[in-house]
Amino acid sequence: MYKNGVPESPVDTADYSTRLLAAAQVARAALEGGRSDRLLRLFNHLLERTLAGESPSEQEIAQKAFSDDGFAGNGQDANVRVYVYRLRKTLDTAFAGTAGPKLHIPLGEYRIRLVGDEMGNGWHAAGTGFDAPGRAVSRRRYLRIAALVAAALALVLLGWSWPGRTPPPLAQTLAWESLYQNDRPLIIVVGDYYLFAKLDTLATAPGAPPQLVWDKAVPTREDLTILQILSPATADTVVDYNQQFVSGGTIEALSDIRADFARLPALRRRALKLVAASQFTPEMLKSSDIIYIGQFSGMSALLRDPLAQASAFRINPGFDGLTDKASAIRYQSDGMVLTGERIARRDFAYLASLPGPSGNRLLVIAGLGDAGVKEAAQMAGDLQQMTRLTLDPGLRRNGFEALYRVRTIKEVNVGATLIVNRPLRSGGIWDNAGDVPAYHPIESRPPPSEKP
Repeated sequence: MYKNGVPESPVDTADYSTRLLAAAQVARAALEGGRSDRLLRLFNHLLERTLAGESPSEQEIAQKAFSDDGFAGNGQDANVRVYVYRLRKTLDTAFAGTAGPKLHIPLGEYRIRLVGDEMGNGWHAAGTGFDAPGRAVSRRRYLRIAALVAAALALVLLGWSWPGRTPPPLAQTLAWESLYQNDRPLIIVVGDYYLFAKLDTLATAPGAPPQLVWDKAVPTREDLTILQILSPATADTVVDYNQQFVSGGTIEALSDIRADFARLPALRRRALKLVAASQFTPEMLKSSDIIYIGQFSGMSALLRDPLAQASAFRINPGFDGLTDKASAIRYQSDGMVLTGERIARRDFAYLASLPGPSGNRLLVIAGLGDAGVKEAAQMAGDLQQMTRLTLDPGLRRNGFEALYRVRTIKEVNVGATLIVNRPLRSGGIWDNAGDVPAYHPIESRPPPSEKP
């Protein structure tokens, strides 16, 4: 029974919670499609508090729902009101024109109400509990109903993992399915580059700050030390400033992958960490699933060497291209050889998924140049493109690699063509060094004071 639209007994409360959760599935689908993590977190928090019979304050919402965004403790309650307004409008739009119960956030309230239901228009759970007055219910039945409601609430807090619920379509594709099927911590590794400083060069004016330099032959501070030892006459003109940089294309690709997580809720719920390739450690490689985003030249040896063993491509010296080991066909980006006013026309995007050393998974989203990295990230989130990548079920565990030819006009990608889709040879890649070329980047280059 309901009084003024409020359930009066445990039976009614359980029935209300079931209907509220069913309607919340519709709302969640609309929020995931909108790709707003803040609105989704706000909705989950309000739903949790509503099912608990409570109405949170603005301060609680800022602390619990928006703590990762820096809202908490900053006196920015207006942000909460703005996002509640946006959530209210999103719910109104999601249920517009639909039959049956709808979710709504009334003005002046921070809880979700179920409206338009034939059993009680405007009813809500606020102010009710399992000890609410009502018709007699046996203690055993009361406890069973309470357990069902508690279990439903737990499902909400765990991210709507309903039994038998089909994973979203993108999670069923070759690139994402292995990552989606476990709950390991997830680390996103971005390719980065080491910078050192040149002092007293002809290009710098007297008193000017040191000139920061990126040299592919000096990828780490250890290599700079080697360079100083090999060229003692110029050793004092180069200095380690402990600086790294990430390319603009990698940043754009990272943003695309972050947006894809809105359609992959199981990944969004996992412990997530972002690290630069230069800070990536063997401990991370052992304990977590890994997503690498960046150019091949920014990839650490911890990831590059096992990939080189499993791949049917050979990464060319200097990272200026890929060569198919069987056919000797070379794939090279125009961006690697441009001079003067030539406009880049071609790059290559690369996707690969391979097993890690401890049952974990690695997803590589890479390119020869920035255009390739950006295209690889866009392809990874393109459901139509990802469904084209198929392998025999017996080969899926070994992983796959795919290569796309990317057409560009300056900094704009105008199209991509899939040219390779094949399984990896991942057996034993973590047990031996494999046929990986020796790494000697400095031996064949002149010292920095000389003109190459």
